[in-house]
Amino acid sequence: MPGPQDTMRKSIFYSVVDQAALSAFNFALAFALIRVWSDNPEVFGVYSMVFAGALALTSVQNALINAQFTILRPKATSESDEATLLSMFWTVNVAVVLGAMLLMFAAILATGGHLALAASAAAYVSATLLREYTRSLHFSNMNVRAVLALDCISLGISIVLMAAAYAFGPPLGLPILFAILATGLVVASALAVGGQRAHYRILANRETATFYRDVWRKHSFWALMGVLTSEFQQRGYVFVVAAAFGAGSVALIQAAALLFRPIQLVTHAWGKLARAVLADHLAKGDVARARAFTLASFAVLGVLFLAFSAALALGWPFISETLFRGRYTDLGGIVVLWGMAAAVIMATGIFSLEAQTLMRFKELSFGAVLGALVCAAVLAVVVVVGDFRASVLAVIAGQLAFFVVVLRLLPRTASVPAAPSQSAPDAAFVAPVEKDAARP
Repeated sequence: MPGPQDTMRKSIFYSVVDQAALSAFNFALAFALIRVWSDNPEVFGVYSMVFAGALALTSVQNALINAQFTILRPKATSESDEATLLSMFWTVNVAVVLGAMLLMFAAILATGGHLALAASAAAYVSATLLREYTRSLHFSNMNVRAVLALDCISLGISIVLMAAAYAFGPPLGLPILFAILATGLVVASALAVGGQRAHYRILANRETATFYRDVWRKHSFWALMGVLTSEFQQRGYVFVVAAAFGAGSVALIQAAALLFRPIQLVTHAWGKLARAVLADHLAKGDVARARAFTLASFAVLGVLFLAFSAALALGWPFISETLFRGRYTDLGGIVVLWGMAAAVIMATGIFSLEAQTLMRFKELSFGAVLGALVCAAVLAVVVVVGDFRASVLAVIAGQLAFFVVVLRLLPRTASVPAAPSQSAPDAAFVAPVEKDAARP
C-alpha cells in the first residue's frame, strides 16, 4: 500500500496539474478578452472589477468558513462530529453565498449597469463561492484528485459553451460571458455536493449556532478583519483607480497584473493543500515539521517565481506586440512594479498561512490593518499626484508592512507558544452532536 509520502507526492502532483489548468484557462481568457475588446477597454475594466470582487468575496468566505473547517476538521473526535462540523459550516456558507449574490447585484445596478449584467455577474460570483467551498472541502480531506476532476469538468463546460457562443451567438458581451462561467462552476459544484451529501446538510438549531458564535468570536471575526484589510491592500486600488481615473485606467493596470496572475493562482492553490498539511502537523504538536514545510514551500515557489519572471522578461517583446497589439502603451514600467508586488504578496501569503494555522487571527488582523493604512496613504498621494500607474506602489508598500508583522508572529522555537486557556473551537473540536448527525 502507498505510504504517507507517496500520498503526499500524488496530492502535490494533482494540485499542480489542477492549478496549471485553472491558470492556463484564466490567463488565456483574460488575454482573449483584451483582444476582443481592444477597441473598448472600458468593458475589460468592468470585467476586471467583477473578477476582483469575486476574489475579494472568496477571501471573505475563506476567513469565515474554509480556513476554519480546514483547521478544525483534524480535531474532530468521530465521524459523527465531523459530519456535524462540516454541515454547520455549509449552513453558514449558504448564507454567505446568498449575501454575496445580492451584494454584487445591487453594486452593478448602483453603478449604472443594466439588469442583465447585474444578474449574470451575481450568478458568476455566487457560483464561484459555491465551487470554492467544495474545493476547500476536498482539499481538507486531501482528495486532490477529485478537485482536479471537477475543475476539468467546469473548464470543459465553459470552453464548449464559449466556442458555441463564438460560432453561433452574437458578439461576446459581459452578460453572456458571466453566464457561461457560472454554468461551468455550478455543474462542478452540484457534482461535488451529490458525492458527499452527508456534509451538505442545513443545520439551523441552537447548538450549532452557539458553536459557530464561539468560532466567530475567537477566530472568524479577527480573520474577517484581517481579510478585509488585506483585500484592500491587494485589490482596493481597482476601485480607487476606477473612481478617480475611470474604467479605462483599470483596464491598463489590470492588463499588467494579469501577467503575474498564474503565480498568484499557484500560491492560492498551494494554500489549499498547505493549510491541511500544516493543520495536521500542528494538531500533533509538531511545529518543527510545520516550519520545515513552510520554508520548503517558500523555496520552491520562490524558484518558480524567478523562473517565471525571467521567461516574462525574455518574452516581453513578443507579449507586447502579439497579446496587447500595442494598444496598451507604457505597460513595461507597470509590469516591473507588478513583479515586485507579486513577489511580496507571494511571500506574505506563504508565511501568514502558518500564523493562521496557529490561530493567530487577532494578531494578523492588526498587521493587516497596519498594511491597509500604509496602502491608503500611498493611494491618497497617487490620487493627488494624478498618476494612476503609481497605484501599484500602494500595493507594494501595504504588503511589505504586513509581511514584517507576519514574520514577527511566527514562533522562533520549535514549540507552540503558550496560549491562554480557551474552549472547544481552539483546543479540540467537540461538535454539537445531533441524533443521527451523520445521516444524509
